[in-house]
This record gives sequence, structure tokens and C-alpha cells, in this order.
Amino acid sequence: MSEPTPATQAPAPARQEIKLTFLGLAFDPHRVIYSTIILMTALAIYDEGTDRLGVSAMATIFGIIAGPLFALTMAHAFSDALDLQIKLGRRLSGRDRRRLLGSNLEYMYIGIPPMALALVLTLANLSADTVIVIVEILGVVSLFFWGVFAARQANLGRWNQFNFGFGYSVMGLVVIGIELVLTH
Repeated sequence: MSEPTPATQAPAPARQEIKLTFLGLAFDPHRVIYSTIILMTALAIYDEGTDRLGVSAMATIFGIIAGPLFALTMAHAFSDALDLQIKLGRRLSGRDRRRLLGSNLEYMYIGIPPMALALVLTLANLSADTVIVIVEILGVVSLFFWGVFAARQANLGRWNQFNFGFGYSVMGLVVIGIELVLTH
């Protein structure tokens, strides 16, 4: 008997949506990665200066972190609401809206660690420039982690996991570099 051809093989079963939980919050990797790139880009174009962080600079950094993530959250909530209403062919219920809001708030979660870190670094009397650099480095490390995670989910070996992590880190840096070139 002959082997089935790709055209006659059944498609691979779709993987279930992966949600990771940390401190009681559920994370969709897609949303975390997407918001990490947005956050890193916003921080890269911010001219923080070399002054020590004070209340005013701290509020600005919080705004630089929260503003783009809030815009991203609202844009996706708006788009998802329209998409769901079109697909369902009916008005959205309160339950639909709460579910959409809850899932789209995941875009905001990524701002919590950098804000907490910025607050701690402010207490250590570091400059705004240093705080931004540290947060950016952690963003690149995060992209490395997600590259490794994706390779593990694909059952790749350790060396390929490292290669994927490195590759995705570099891609994140390229995106930030392009943004810097376009804005400066």
C-alpha cells in the first residue's frame, strides 16, 4: 500500500490556545509578545535624558509605558468587539463585552513589571537613561524566552531552542532599530 500524499492526508489537528498563568493572571503568548514589542519601541523613541529620576520623570516613564499599551488594548478591544458582533450577527451582551475586556487587558499586563522595576530603580537613584536601558534589556531577554518557548512547543532540541531564542531577540532589536531610524 502506498503512503498517503500530502493532499490526501488529514490536516494536523489545531493546537489548543495556550494560556500561561502567573500570579493569578492568564497570559496569551501572542498578546504578551506583541505588547512587549510595542513597549520596547515606545521606550526606544523616548528621549529620557541623563537626569536622576524624580517624581516628574517617573510619571513620564509610567505614561510612556502605559500610554501605548492602553492604546493597543483599546484598539484590539474595539476591533474584537466589531469582529465578534459581525460573526455572531447580533448585539453584544454584557457578558460578551466583559469577556472581550478581560482578554484585551492582557496587553496591559506587560506594563506592570517595567513600572515596578522603574519604581525600584528610582529608589536606587538611577538616571532615567539607565532605567530605560535596563527595561529594554529585559524586553530583549523576554523575546529570547518566547523564542525558546516556541521552539520547545515545536519539540525542537536544545540547540534549536537557543537558536530560536537568539533569532527572535535579534528580530525584536531590528524592529526597535527601524523605529529609531524612522523617528530620529
